[in-house]
Amino acid sequence: MYAAGQFNYGIGSGGIFRSHDGGATWKNLGFDQHPDFHALAFDPNDTKRILIGSDGGVWFSPNRGGRPNAGDPLSAVDWQSLNGTLSSRLGIGVASRSNLQISQFTSIAIAAQVPPGPGGERVWGGTQDNGTPRKSVNSHTWFDVDSGDGGQVLVDPTSDVCVLGPSCFVYGTYFGITPYRFTDGGNFFTNGFIRGGINLSDRSDFYIPFAMNKGNTNQLFLGTYRLYRTNNARTDSAGDVRWSAISPDLTTGCTGIAPNGARNCTISAIGVGGGTAVYTGSLDGLVHLSTDAQTAAAPSWTRVGKSKLPARPVTQIAVDMSNYRIAYVAYAGFNAATPSRPGHVFRTFDGGDSWADITGNLPDSPVNSIILDPSYPNTLYAGTDVGPFVSYNGGATWSALGTGFPIVAIWQLDLDPSHRIMAAGTHGRGAFRIADNTAAVPALVLSKVDAGTPVGPSSDITYTLTLRNIGNADATGVALTDPVPANTTFVSASNGGANINGTVAWTNLTVTKGGSTSVQLTVSIADALKKKVNSIVNDGLKATSAQGPFTTGSPHITPIAPPYAVGVTPATQTDGGRVPSSVSYKVMVRNLGFNTDSYTLSASSTWAVTFFDSTCATAMTTTPSLTAGATADVCVKVAIPGGAGNGTTNTATVTATSVASPTVSGSATIKTIAVTVDTLLVDNDGNTPNVQSFYTTALTSAGLQFSTWDLSVDVNLPGNYMRAFKNIVWFTGNSYPGPILPYESRLKAFLDGGGRLFLSGQDLLDQSAGTTAFVHDYLHVDWNGSEVQNDKRTASVHGVATTLTNGIVTVPIDHTILGNSFEDRITPNGAAVAIFTDDSTAADGLSFAGTYKVVFLSFPFEAYGTAAQKTDLVQRVMTFFGP
Repeated sequence: MYAAGQFNYGIGSGGIFRSHDGGATWKNLGFDQHPDFHALAFDPNDTKRILIGSDGGVWFSPNRGGRPNAGDPLSAVDWQSLNGTLSSRLGIGVASRSNLQISQFTSIAIAAQVPPGPGGERVWGGTQDNGTPRKSVNSHTWFDVDSGDGGQVLVDPTSDVCVLGPSCFVYGTYFGITPYRFTDGGNFFTNGFIRGGINLSDRSDFYIPFAMNKGNTNQLFLGTYRLYRTNNARTDSAGDVRWSAISPDLTTGCTGIAPNGARNCTISAIGVGGGTAVYTGSLDGLVHLSTDAQTAAAPSWTRVGKSKLPARPVTQIAVDMSNYRIAYVAYAGFNAATPSRPGHVFRTFDGGDSWADITGNLPDSPVNSIILDPSYPNTLYAGTDVGPFVSYNGGATWSALGTGFPIVAIWQLDLDPSHRIMAAGTHGRGAFRIADNTAAVPALVLSKVDAGTPVGPSSDITYTLTLRNIGNADATGVALTDPVPANTTFVSASNGGANINGTVAWTNLTVTKGGSTSVQLTVSIADALKKKVNSIVNDGLKATSAQGPFTTGSPHITPIAPPYAVGVTPATQTDGGRVPSSVSYKVMVRNLGFNTDSYTLSASSTWAVTFFDSTCATAMTTTPSLTAGATADVCVKVAIPGGAGNGTTNTATVTATSVASPTVSGSATIKTIAVTVDTLLVDNDGNTPNVQSFYTTALTSAGLQFSTWDLSVDVNLPGNYMRAFKNIVWFTGNSYPGPILPYESRLKAFLDGGGRLFLSGQDLLDQSAGTTAFVHDYLHVDWNGSEVQNDKRTASVHGVATTLTNGIVTVPIDHTILGNSFEDRITPNGAAVAIFTDDSTAADGLSFAGTYKVVFLSFPFEAYGTAAQKTDLVQRVMTFFGP
């Protein structure tokens, strides 16, 4: 009798076992095997011969898996690999191929800007327990470049310059809330986590939904039970990518099994399309729409399709790239689960007000992926549990797509319109591609923006209309038409546009493949607007081409602003400084009214506040005159008085008051913290577990006065406040992965100012977190994340003669404190020296002295020896740092 299944990392059990006594006792056969077993088969003519299938492939045993004797060690298994073999651990070079194509893909994406090679296109895919591999263009070899589980993969279509360019920015997830990015096209283990601003304790699915705005590739969306957005995904440092929650709970709110039987109540699909709208779908069957989720700080959300759509898990939402009102929603499950509302694909043409079931003759099977063809507006592709289907008439009828595809579940489809190639990622049969070898065809995408300036009666609005061609043929004979909005009159149109009976038209345009063209339309708002008119709506934009492809645009809404209004940003700030000193803050005053205005500046504060221009050199009490939408940068200086005690705070309210209409004002608050001590303790352990007491006890016993900043209470550790201290003691505990990534730029600034850093953590270098420039250049660690360095066991650490640990012999590490029995080995670089070694004599602690000083422990200080030994080490570090 055999038993096999998924390995449970939480309790450390699972695998494959054999019993000879009907299940009374079991023998473990999983030594050196890849976990998560899915299949087992016997040879009916010789039952000793067995096969097992796992996330690691297929394995054969001629003798029931081995370990025939009662005393056999775990290593006495006799599994023989039937899989291909690699020339190296990192997968560089294939030694042999088995032609087994059995990967379980969770997602798939084509790197369209990379020219296809002899092996076809560069394709990325998220896979179950086999990372997010990158396919070679020279062969059918896939490179696992990040290991672990592979969730949703996103490929930025921008052409950039990097080692593996022109496709450089690639995003992915492991399981849970683990977004990361590559910026070099996907080298081995160079991905960096981008989780700043996300509440990692949010209720979320195993593989979270993750989406890119293809019209603005700096913008990504991520779903837990709510939706997050980042607007700076491409910023230089991964640690500086910031997310903000932009929705409430978009599910029914359950904390266990969903009302419809789904595994939880979390967002399962994100649809980003034309205009500024975003759709979400959830496992418990809810669909929401926000028409301003791409731009608003606090978007409004509406549930759509209630009582019209089935209450089954939403798998994917496809939104027209030009017109968000056109959207398609795909569902998992079977009709028997929702007999009163059957169907697997639904369509809306009006932004969710009405829905049509376009399942047609599709089989009663889960539809896991639905995508639109931007070249042919009525062509849809569906990836189902039984293969791919296509509809050429908007879902009226469906047929199987292509030939040679196995009957297997497709988890995701991706279409590259620039090469007319589609990829499919399946659950258990690997990845497939199909090429459209018919005539080349353009694919048109429309967008429209205004200048973002506040407008009112008599104001002009200038729209920029942009038409992109993402197809594989030039679009010629292109015509753009846009009706003049109600309550406005035509002023002008660029590029030969003409106003014909209230519709502005541009004709005979050419948009080359991969290119774009932009035109401007200016209209004037009526002098006298009715009170009920609170916005100008520009709708009806359309583009056609001589080749046939056409598209329509989303409505663009420009709000009517008040005559006088003002905003002060950011709304809140916190920083600090030494006593006595002044701390400088920057605020931006923006004219939110449609009339020109200026603003007097004032503050309500216990501590003295003064205002200066943007250089912080010239005093000012009133801003310059600002036209509608214009801004003024103001320097606000808060003086910390000499008698302020350490940790004393002051909150100042800064107000800008309209000169033209003094009843109109805007304000912001500034909190300032006084610093009188030399040491700051930064708690970055995430309370899993909370080990702060080990540090406070050691610092106090060492006779140090210190302040404490707990990042689990406030993640925004201010830079000036950090630089007000001479020493920072920073610990990460069990925090994982990359706990210091969001703070590397601030730590760099602290050290550049001559600061001294004492840093420790259990696994803070794991994977690519140890490969950043900060780790190399400031912590002075060479790190490759290999098995030689990462997660190595040691019972003790040992001091190094002639360093700050001189005289320390052997100190035990108490692994029970964090519940882990491994640390990281490090290679000091430059002038850094090893100050601790592990039981193998490899370095796991270093010090560096230059214009700044660093002591770094790659093991947890909280697990180091006794309380007295911890105090002794703190004293040694502070002596090394100096006065």
